[in-house]
Amino acid sequence: MKKVMVVIPALGSGGGERLAVSLIAKMDPEKIQTKLIVLYPFEDTENARFVQEKKIDTVYLGKHRGIDFSIIRKLKKEIDCFHPDVIQTHLYVVSYVLLAAPQRIKKYHTVHNVAEKEAFGLRRIINRIAFRFGNCVPVAISPYCAGTIEKLYSIDIDRIPCIMNGVDIHRYSFAPTKHDKIVFINVGRLQLQKNQTLLVEAFSKVHKQMPNTELIIIGEGELRGKLENLVEKYELQHCVDLPGQCNDVQKRLNAADIFVQSSNYEGLPISGLEAMACGLPIISTRAGGTVDIVKDGINGYLVDIGAVDNLAQKMISLANNEKLRKKMGCVSRRMVEEFDIDRCAKKYQELYLKV
Repeated sequence: MKKVMVVIPALGSGGGERLAVSLIAKMDPEKIQTKLIVLYPFEDTENARFVQEKKIDTVYLGKHRGIDFSIIRKLKKEIDCFHPDVIQTHLYVVSYVLLAAPQRIKKYHTVHNVAEKEAFGLRRIINRIAFRFGNCVPVAISPYCAGTIEKLYSIDIDRIPCIMNGVDIHRYSFAPTKHDKIVFINVGRLQLQKNQTLLVEAFSKVHKQMPNTELIIIGEGELRGKLENLVEKYELQHCVDLPGQCNDVQKRLNAADIFVQSSNYEGLPISGLEAMACGLPIISTRAGGTVDIVKDGINGYLVDIGAVDNLAQKMISLANNEKLRKKMGCVSRRMVEEFDIDRCAKKYQELYLKV
């Protein structure tokens, strides 16, 4: 049996955290023993409740904001007690693991974005050291992202495991609900990366031509104020909903017609896979690994990043064609079977068992 320690910063509501805990829950307990280390204190989130529900062995280290050198000592203590064969890291924890863990322990770091956007400045330097000297291997979440890791860190592509992100497709039903209006939906943190301001601007053009449309943007973040101002500017208060974080995302996806993503950059978006599992067509900017799950004209449309007019045109085109929407949605549902969390977990498990 292999012992795998998984280290993440916090159990927030992001896709990286959701993937990390889902993978732990899917490991074969007869082959893999896991321990989850969370640097920050406990927060009552959906992912934290999932960890409790699945009875995942979890330790919260109580990290303070900013650089916290006490975490190195605490993490080293957990490593010494657990004696892991493998340390799996997600998001911004490589520096702490590099300082706390012996060099001999095999480490895998999942790069949850295009490489040049995942780490900047000192973090990027630390990643480079970890990949070259720290017995740490980067794991890509899509072929596109693997190419960015190769380019940024000068690592042979054959030495970069590529394991596509996965979702539990059986949790998401292909059961659309009847409604009168054409509903566009977006799920993601309200931040510059996701660029929902572009989406609101595009929707303002859509709504002028098609008053029978609505837009729902699920998420929370620093862009909320700017988005609310845009909604007011375009007088869209009656047809744009910003409900914040929601615990009923599947229900809302089933009540929508088209998933729209307006990101400036992406890894391989979990929210897009969840929308596909609910049988929705996808309209997205050509952001990172999105091109690995959205096939233009097949299960949705791709537009250039920042192209507000083109985004609006594709939204209008698909909103006007119910038959095409349903056809693309069916293709989405078939395609997402390749991204089932069971397949994803099996590949990670194979990686650990090789150590």
